[in-house]
Amino acid sequence: MTDLKKISFHSNRLIEHAGFFETRKYGYQYQNFINEKLINEVHYEIEINCKPQNTWNDFVYEINRKQIYINQKEPQLLVEQMLDKSSKAIFPLKIATAKDGTMAEICNHKEIVDRWQSIKGQLGDYYYSETAYKVLNKIQKLIFNKLELEKSLQLDWFFHLYFSPIYIDYPLETPQDYHWKSPIFGNQTVDYLLSQTLKEYYTATNKVIINAKGKSIDERSIAEILNGITYPQAKLQNKPYQAVESEMEIQYKLYDEDRNPFSIIASINTKMDETYTKTQKIGLYHLVDDENFTPESDAKARKARAQFEQFQTMEEEGIIDLSKIFKDKKPSPPKVYVKNENPVQFYIKEEIPNATKKSLFNRLLSLLRKNKK
Repeated sequence: MTDLKKISFHSNRLIEHAGFFETRKYGYQYQNFINEKLINEVHYEIEINCKPQNTWNDFVYEINRKQIYINQKEPQLLVEQMLDKSSKAIFPLKIATAKDGTMAEICNHKEIVDRWQSIKGQLGDYYYSETAYKVLNKIQKLIFNKLELEKSLQLDWFFHLYFSPIYIDYPLETPQDYHWKSPIFGNQTVDYLLSQTLKEYYTATNKVIINAKGKSIDERSIAEILNGITYPQAKLQNKPYQAVESEMEIQYKLYDEDRNPFSIIASINTKMDETYTKTQKIGLYHLVDDENFTPESDAKARKARAQFEQFQTMEEEGIIDLSKIFKDKKPSPPKVYVKNENPVQFYIKEEIPNATKKSLFNRLLSLLRKNKK
């Protein structure tokens, strides 16, 4: 018999999240393997806060990505450097979400365009080759088109995983199946059927676990996908072909107090041909200033909201909308206990107790190799 506690729910078996007014710093790492040999990797830090917008469950995330490192170095190639410098127009980025946690829209597109206008001239003066101008023109078209910029963000692994549809109902012992398009080959996505399940018990450190697992259902071959063909051409032409074979596993570990991510770990294995397999590993971990960090719980506010709703009906008029009161009301700061006055060092609370001695890259690498609890 387990000593762990069962997950509690605010409403039926619906997982919901609250906002957080403090800025949370995460470490992100992407690794690409061929037959278990590391080919390249990307890592960076990213800062996030989440504030209510207009209604009780309506949130805006502010995201600020820091310096990108490719294979532990700042971008070296021309295109990499230009993309890195151009991204300074995009961040800080504000994103509104749907109730299930997926990305709804960019909220500060005008700010992004204005920032781009102020830096594009500098980029044009510094990168003045024909190739550079072509890249800048493509970036400008993307930035000016809000819808295309939103689509582009969804092809980035951080946004793809952080804004996943995890805030849904989880019927007891019933997986939630849904279709998922993932950017396995950059701009070329692959179709999957995923089953998403909620673990019934908290972890020993009071985290909520959601697991997603599935296989590709795409009928195209690897060659068709890489060539940008959006339909199963060979199948429709009755030609011999081998549909892409790929498997995906994702684990979301959420704080119980506000149901926001502590970590997200993903692994994707894709059979490229008979001789080699492509493996992609992504890790995102909350980096805390103190090992005793605990998010501020919104349990009391939710309880008050639920009690209020019991007394109102659709016919009542003049109802006070508590969401309008709460949206500008900042909660107390999160409970953080400072043990001493030594300089702040970052470490990760549960997976790696001695992380204060490691660089961000080494911490993320250790976490990806360590067995999940």
